[in-house]
Amino acid sequence: MEKKLSYLNLPAEHVLEIITFVLDQLDEKILIIDKEGDFRYYNQKYLDYYGELWQDSKDISADQIFDQNLFSLKTKDAEILAEFIKSHENIEKLFNAPDVKSEHDVFTDIVPIFLKDEFWGILIVEHDSKLITSLNNQLNYYKSLSMNLKQQLNSKNELPSSFHHVIGDSVQMLRVLNLCAHVAPTQSSVCLLGESGTGKEVLAEAIHLSSVNVDGPMIKVNCAAIPESLMESELFGYEKGAFTGASPQGRAGKFELASGGTLFLDEIGEMPLPMQAKLLRVIQEKEITRVGGSKTIKLNFRLITATNRDLENMVEEGTFREDLYYRICVIPIHIPPLRERKDDIPLLANQFLDSLCSNTNDMRCFSDEVLEQFMNYKWPGNIRELKNCVERMAILCPDTCIGEEYLPLQITKSGMPKKSDSEKNRYNLHVITEKMERETIKNVLEIVNGNKSKAIELLGISKRNFYMKLEKYGLK
Repeated sequence: MEKKLSYLNLPAEHVLEIITFVLDQLDEKILIIDKEGDFRYYNQKYLDYYGELWQDSKDISADQIFDQNLFSLKTKDAEILAEFIKSHENIEKLFNAPDVKSEHDVFTDIVPIFLKDEFWGILIVEHDSKLITSLNNQLNYYKSLSMNLKQQLNSKNELPSSFHHVIGDSVQMLRVLNLCAHVAPTQSSVCLLGESGTGKEVLAEAIHLSSVNVDGPMIKVNCAAIPESLMESELFGYEKGAFTGASPQGRAGKFELASGGTLFLDEIGEMPLPMQAKLLRVIQEKEITRVGGSKTIKLNFRLITATNRDLENMVEEGTFREDLYYRICVIPIHIPPLRERKDDIPLLANQFLDSLCSNTNDMRCFSDEVLEQFMNYKWPGNIRELKNCVERMAILCPDTCIGEEYLPLQITKSGMPKKSDSEKNRYNLHVITEKMERETIKNVLEIVNGNKSKAIELLGISKRNFYMKLEKYGLK
């Protein structure tokens, strides 16, 4: 020790001053008691903590602490320390629970001090468990978080088998899958809400396969693909001779074909208003009458709908019936876009690549750079865009490992700075006008606390124009 201190190259009183300063900076409370039981040293932390206790309980000032003798104190702690003075025992991390609940547990090190091989006294170092407890709580939190994530991952295997083929292990997707699995056995109407290409049809199929209607058919209808003039006959069917060109035998509609099973109405937001009223009646009454017929046909079907439109806004705009909205959205399920479930992107990309290579038994992969670009890209077309991208790259690249030189231009461009665009738009009157218009609408909405009727009145524009601008500027 003397050799180490000699490196300070300072007078003894300065060395002592430095050592005292260092001891006072420690978080631990330090006390030294000699073999006679006299208090010989304490650091600042000890004084800060125990000084008040001595003052309150015994009316003893800080200076008078040195007048105390351990053997004269009739406390539990004093008796323990006295035993260690007698035994010269060295002990580490002695646990001591406080008598007062507001105090923290302490772990104490008691070290015998020997001078020239003769026992002199003891060093007591108290470690406040507050920091240890805090760190332990943090550790337990992260252990719990890790366990929950593992349970969520494992929970996919506990879902009905129809959901196992749905690709996605992210927390967001597992939440969706669990909700779908929970509602699947019921007969309640489900509305799948999400951007185009997020996998709404895949989830609709999984719900059907886990429902009580699994033995019945699943009839899929894309409402956007049927002309308005043909929609009624497509959905409800028609009798022979109902209209020019009608089949002589008549034909069952989609509702009739779905009886005993599931009817999946995709792009329900594209259905014309007149047809919505007729659809509402069928859902309520569970019966139809074919076009050109008079006979009522009773039905038993489970309805699943899907849309990439904001139905609530459509209701406000008057383009979607409110009563129909509540009928089909008994259980709304929001499917997150790919950019909000990035953890699934490598999984999906590799799964699509494996599927493409399954016929040739090739083992192919993406480079780390490609997967990084995939993760950074926004994927406006979601899973459908990713699948097409993987297929394109797999066809164009002859190598086993597909590199970033085969990435589509829109992905590589997305990572490039757009300084030239901002420079070009700086003086563009159209861009400036749109920016001011957006800010004005945003400010007005804040002024009226989101009340759209008041905002329309203040802005002095039509309701239709207002909602078009909300859509345009992303202020929904």
